[in-house]
Amino acid sequence: FGGKEQGKHGLAQGNGAAPPTWQQISTIMINAQHSKGHGVDIVCPITMKKIRQVGIAYVDDTNLWDGMAEDDDVDSAAHKSQAGINDWGGFLQASGGALNPGKCSATIHNLEPDGKGGWIYPDQKKEEPSREEEAEGEELDDLPFFVPQGDNDAAQIKRLSTDHAVENLGLYTRPDGKSDNHFEQMRERVTTWTAQIKSGTIPTRSVWMSYTHQLWAGLRYGLGACSASMTNLSKGLGSADYYLLSNLGVVRSITREWRYLPASFGGMNLFDLTIETTAATLSSLLQHYNMDTALGITLKAAMEHLQLELGVPGCPFDYDFSVWGHLATDSWVKALWERIDKFGIVVKLDYHIIPTPREHDIPIMQLMVDKGLRGTDLKRVNRARIAQEALFLSDITTATGRHLEAHLLEDWWYDTSEGELGKHRSTLQFSTEFPTVEDWKLWKKTLKTVASVTLFLNQPLGRWVAPSTRIWRHFFHPQLHIAEVHFDDRIRIYEHDIHSSDRSWILTYTRSAETSMPGMVPAVLEELQDGKLRKRSDGQPLWNGSGDDDDMGMSFLDRLKSKGGEWMWETLEYNAEPDWIFDAMIRGSLYCVTDGSYNASLATDICGAAWIFYCSETSNCLQGEFAEQSESADSYRGEQLGMLAIHLVLATMEEHYGEIPTASQIYCDNKGTIQTFSRKHKRVSATVANNDILRVLRRIQGKSKLHHRIQHVKAHQDDHFDLHMLDLEEQLNYNCDLRAKRAVKNACSRKGERTSTIYSLPMESAAVYIEGEKQTTDIAKALRYHIGKANARRFYADEKIMDNETFDSVTWEDLRNLLQRRPKMYQLWYGKQCSGFCGVGAMVSRWDKNESSKCPNCGVHETADHLNRCSNKIRRALLSDSLRDLIEWMEDHDTDPELTSWLPLYLQKQGHKLFVDLIHPARVKMNQRMRQVGHSLDKIGWRHVTEGKLSMALRSMQADYLRQSHTDVTIDNWMRGLIDQLLTLSHTQWLCRNLTKHHRTKGAKALATKEDIRKEIELQLDMGADSLPAESRCLLEISPHELFGMDTSKQQYWLNAVVAARSAAAYTTTTQTQLPRRPLTLRQTALPQRSLAASSTPVTASAPSNERPTKRRKSTQPRSGPTHPDILITSRSRSLLHDKLNVLHRNTADDLQGCSIVDLLRHPRSTNLDLSLGREKVSHRSFKTLNPAIWLTDEVINGFLLKVLHPTLRNSNCYFYSSFFFSKLLSTGTHGTNAPCYQFEEVKRWGSQLRRRNGILGLKELYVPINHQQGHWLFLRAQMDTKVITLWDSQGRKEENQLYLQSMLRYLGDVYRSKTGQDQVAWKREWELIDDSVNSPRQHNGHDCGVFVITNITLLAQKIPLTVQTYTEATFLERNTRERIALLLWLASQNRPRPPTPQRQRRQAMATGTATKSTVKRGKKSTVKPSTTSSATKARQKRRRRNNNQRIILGGSRPKGIVHSSDTAPSAQLASIVNRKRSAISVAEGDAATQNMTQRHAPPKKKKRKIQS
Repeated sequence: FGGKEQGKHGLAQGNGAAPPTWQQISTIMINAQHSKGHGVDIVCPITMKKIRQVGIAYVDDTNLWDGMAEDDDVDSAAHKSQAGINDWGGFLQASGGALNPGKCSATIHNLEPDGKGGWIYPDQKKEEPSREEEAEGEELDDLPFFVPQGDNDAAQIKRLSTDHAVENLGLYTRPDGKSDNHFEQMRERVTTWTAQIKSGTIPTRSVWMSYTHQLWAGLRYGLGACSASMTNLSKGLGSADYYLLSNLGVVRSITREWRYLPASFGGMNLFDLTIETTAATLSSLLQHYNMDTALGITLKAAMEHLQLELGVPGCPFDYDFSVWGHLATDSWVKALWERIDKFGIVVKLDYHIIPTPREHDIPIMQLMVDKGLRGTDLKRVNRARIAQEALFLSDITTATGRHLEAHLLEDWWYDTSEGELGKHRSTLQFSTEFPTVEDWKLWKKTLKTVASVTLFLNQPLGRWVAPSTRIWRHFFHPQLHIAEVHFDDRIRIYEHDIHSSDRSWILTYTRSAETSMPGMVPAVLEELQDGKLRKRSDGQPLWNGSGDDDDMGMSFLDRLKSKGGEWMWETLEYNAEPDWIFDAMIRGSLYCVTDGSYNASLATDICGAAWIFYCSETSNCLQGEFAEQSESADSYRGEQLGMLAIHLVLATMEEHYGEIPTASQIYCDNKGTIQTFSRKHKRVSATVANNDILRVLRRIQGKSKLHHRIQHVKAHQDDHFDLHMLDLEEQLNYNCDLRAKRAVKNACSRKGERTSTIYSLPMESAAVYIEGEKQTTDIAKALRYHIGKANARRFYADEKIMDNETFDSVTWEDLRNLLQRRPKMYQLWYGKQCSGFCGVGAMVSRWDKNESSKCPNCGVHETADHLNRCSNKIRRALLSDSLRDLIEWMEDHDTDPELTSWLPLYLQKQGHKLFVDLIHPARVKMNQRMRQVGHSLDKIGWRHVTEGKLSMALRSMQADYLRQSHTDVTIDNWMRGLIDQLLTLSHTQWLCRNLTKHHRTKGAKALATKEDIRKEIELQLDMGADSLPAESRCLLEISPHELFGMDTSKQQYWLNAVVAARSAAAYTTTTQTQLPRRPLTLRQTALPQRSLAASSTPVTASAPSNERPTKRRKSTQPRSGPTHPDILITSRSRSLLHDKLNVLHRNTADDLQGCSIVDLLRHPRSTNLDLSLGREKVSHRSFKTLNPAIWLTDEVINGFLLKVLHPTLRNSNCYFYSSFFFSKLLSTGTHGTNAPCYQFEEVKRWGSQLRRRNGILGLKELYVPINHQQGHWLFLRAQMDTKVITLWDSQGRKEENQLYLQSMLRYLGDVYRSKTGQDQVAWKREWELIDDSVNSPRQHNGHDCGVFVITNITLLAQKIPLTVQTYTEATFLERNTRERIALLLWLASQNRPRPPTPQRQRRQAMATGTATKSTVKRGKKSTVKPSTTSSATKARQKRRRRNNNQRIILGGSRPKGIVHSSDTAPSAQLASIVNRKRSAISVAEGDAATQNMTQRHAPPKKKKRKIQS
């Protein structure tokens, strides 16, 4: 309390006394609400259990409920709710609190018929409402709600719609039950967690820990109350999981199925929302089912409502959801039913089954299903059945059981005479339905199929054998001739009118009565116009309950066995009737002792227990022993089962005698069991071990009034003292120990016989069975494995990894048992290795095009399958070491000698030989049992065996050997050890591979980097100091020996400094002079990429890492790949370094040694110069289109793709069609003027020469150039593996290009149909059509489209990504791309034609008489008359020549002509004089190369005139 003016204060947040204080206050308030009559009644419609709930109160999260009475409408429910709000607000004010109007809201739950037989919330209708509905809606909107405030004031609160989600207890719940907002909240949490992880730098191991114990620990909150369907659950998290994959160390491109599979099946083991929700809802079911709590009764009411809605007599979970599910209203129990049916889970409930009332009777809906009704028809009939309040056929037949009730076939029963007698016609509480006219027609039509035209049943019903679910209104007494008509509130009695002249029975009303007379039987009475009744027929007497078990006469043992769990009471032993236990409990002479047993060497899945009741005065005893087969078996479970048996006997004794005055003394040698059974259990955690035992204990504690004392007794005292020296409880414990061990041994001996036993505990209300195994601990673990196994089985078959038969033959359980004992990161490695989405070259190169796909050890293409198959000497030696360790382990662990001999030999062959084809070095033959095991391993596959996937046959063979060897090694431990050895073998190979590639100094990547830097340094030294500014030339004064001796970082620093200096010098020279100089060739400043030649040679750990040459020699071999002298390597062109053809590189002097391509292109047309390319030919006329600014012809493009590019890609699974493909596929007529017409027959045999099973469909990529209207070139690519067709047009996207995409898809569909004979429509839907022209380098002229096509296909076929910035149109001119294409064509030709030499031209000219002055040898007379030129003209020409010659001198204003690439570069000139000792003679003579180049560019010397003497 505050001061005088402050009034009352709360306890404030954070006060430790606040929660218990609020609990006490709210309890009083809730009781007050009950006393005021507020709340809703939740009634079980079959068992009639009932509970009244006011709402949910949790401090400020309070929900109040009102209404739901049978006669309530919207107005009455609203008035009740307002009254409840007023009272609750008043109670809060009385306790010092108040309601905040801003935080309060109200919702009216009101479902209305939708006119189609269904129900809908009025505020969720999408159709325009009628006038009546609109008026009703306005009345509903006019119902305001207020909360009381101080000073007798009230504040209006907002009304929420039924689809509005409000946060309550941390969850966003909607009145209509949908979970969309809850899923949105979960997606936001995943997105927030992902962003937080990305912003940090925690290791992957910690990310997985956060994912498991932080993210999903929060996401699971509220899943137990989720009522979403499987479809909604599968879409719940959307793509949130995709974006967090990289945080978990998993590549995002991994197949979706691999993400959620458990680690045992090679998956990443991500949590699946459907599985987690199913586990949470099953845990909620086990927690609350059949409990006398608010949630327990609510759950039971929901299940019984579902049962009546389906029209079935038993538990709804026992029926096929695919047939019956659509009949039910969306609810929590329906959603749970769908999940357990989907995943094949068995839920056994202690459920009340409605007995069949009459002989030959049948549930109506079961009859309809048997008649073949499904879907909408079944739903229509069901609506009519619910409206008639009928469950069995006897509910709609006459009292005789021979005819159908005619009035029940036409219309709703409430509109008939039967409706005048009462509100209901069934003892069960059915929901309300409004069937349509079509529903009634189908109802009548279907029911008439079980009866004749006169409605006489084909199979009349027999006598009553159980209570009728129908409320019979007409009764008749056969002896007294009295009839009764039963109303809800009275009974009218009719007696026979003896004065009636009618010979039939006419009954007249005589009086009313409160109770019915004995001996009455159901009858068919007809009401006459004068109010009298006529008896038509009478039936058989109703069932009187004589078949009920008489609990009063039941013996104690019968009562004990009636509680279930018969397997626990099979071996009861007693020397007197157990009634003596009651007297011993009163005297205090009763000893209750128990003990458990477990022997893993005999069986890992069997535990036993023994118990005894002993009277110390009379020596009477009652004892029992049993064994249980369970995956959760252990010594602790055995102890708990024994203690549970004692509590069950004591609870039955208390129930049998009504009340026992004193508690009993129980002895046990396990302190954990004593602590568990001494504690009161109100809730049982779903993750606690042996939770099935604790749930039964909770039920016992809820019914028993006694709290038994449990004391500890020391175990195995007989090992230290003689038996007669022990106390009585110790002797009894010794007795229980012996019998428990005996029970385990007996169970092991008949283990095969007991596999069909269902080990349900007595008084166990609910149990979950997965794959026939009862779940006794965390359901989620078993559920993830079970569902993951089913998904893996289907996925393995779809992906052709393993067929179903082979999958079922693998011992997945043993693999699971091992991986459960391994850290998370080990499981992650195993999943990546099995799925193939690991850091091998093939996968890394897909992400980083600069990475090599080669194995760092042997240099071949590296996939996950290559891990244990590597042929490198180091890896082979490591494999041999692992196999020696395996043999040593097998010898030390009692392995079958056959397995020891053959399994390592099989692994040594690295999958190159089948197991059954092995030949032992000692020429030992394989026995038949071993051959069967080998055959099973061959079906599984060598790689899968190295991943620990072993066969059942191998396990069975070893198990038989262990049983014969009498060893302590169990088959489970042996299998786990063998799989551990196999995984160690694979993991060791992986570590060696990574060490080879990623070692900091001697790894393959480090060595490759050093080699690249070394080559780069040599290049910079070769370029000399000519292009360096004077202040930076000191960088070249360092000796090569010292430079190559530096570490990598210092070498890179030196290299960056030199490159930066050359760049600065080049920029200064360009800006300060008017001479247009050729751009200085520089290399990138980052670490250079390895050349193709270098990357093709494997680098091992033994390769030298820092070679220090003492003398550098000028290389005579041209540089390859990225060291091409004409390429300026930037980030834009870095990917072009992988182009094997160097199509965008300038021709070098070495390339042009064989022929002058320029002369060949400029030479006049000649058939002698045609290029022969096998079946293809490029005429010289077409070849000359490679000259600048000429449109390329088909021969050039087809010849390049088929004879130049395709041979370089032999192993890449690519193929190329010629440009004539589309000309034939889309025929435009003889003159090309018609509209394109699809002609598959014209190209049907294209690609038939491919030696593949499916022809072109077996390819990965197919490229097709397109000649569009003989004026423009474009192309497309069809990727068969990803089913994508992509088109590129260098002029950008065009609508008309869609014709080629659609035609290509149609062509592939026709090929698919012709190859497989299957329908192509569904197959074609899987394909995607893309016009990717926006990513093609852009063409601006009208003649280079063919060059764009050749260049783009060349790059894409070599996996080089294509973007707008890959190159530009100007690149073709700068690098003479047309000449490069011409050279590649010429090199690929078989004849390699050369243009005639000048001497040959002169000889030909002289032979034909057409020689000119320039073609005549010196000293020979020309046959052509020389032209006459004036002296003035000669003088001008002489001056012009002299001026031009002056400009050629080095240092002149501009060079004359083009400096060809064959000229010696300045860097090569200076290479021999920089950093090299030179003699005086060499300095004086100069360098020959420099002199040659200088003389070539210098003006010719003037000839000395001869002085004529």
